[in-house]
Amino acid sequence: MVNFRLALTIDTLTAFRLAAEAGSFTRFRTAPAFASWCGLVPSERSSGETERCGGITKTGNRLARTALVESAWHYLTCTPRPKAPAPGVDVPAAIRARADDCTARLCRRREALAAAGKSSCKANAAVARELACWVWEIGRRAEGTLG
Repeated sequence: MVNFRLALTIDTLTAFRLAAEAGSFTRFRTAPAFASWCGLVPSERSSGETERCGGITKTGNRLARTALVESAWHYLTCTPRPKAPAPGVDVPAAIRARADDCTARLCRRREALAAAGKSSCKANAAVARELACWVWEIGRRAEGTLG
């Protein structure tokens, strides 16, 4: 049932894809580990005291990364109001509250990145990475392995 509970933050098909690709969210010790598995972490080229960060690594699961990046474009035009669950789907209050927090946070994050002058693609990659972390948390809550 992970897919229906994640569907409060993203659509049902995307939630199902992420749940199927991940298998079990308990595989990942932390949310950043899940984002890394998706390939949504910045690359780094460092030497000595010089640190250079680049674009996302794209070395993780291509299908999960694509689903998250495509879902992140939604936060460009969505409102931070809570989304109602599908009819007949029972969602625990704790998961619903976290999904509503996620939607509001990602809308604000997208607006802040745009106001800071970041390009749409960079802003979308940042939102997709944060969305991956939220998906991990909600997935763990739905599995009953997180608070």
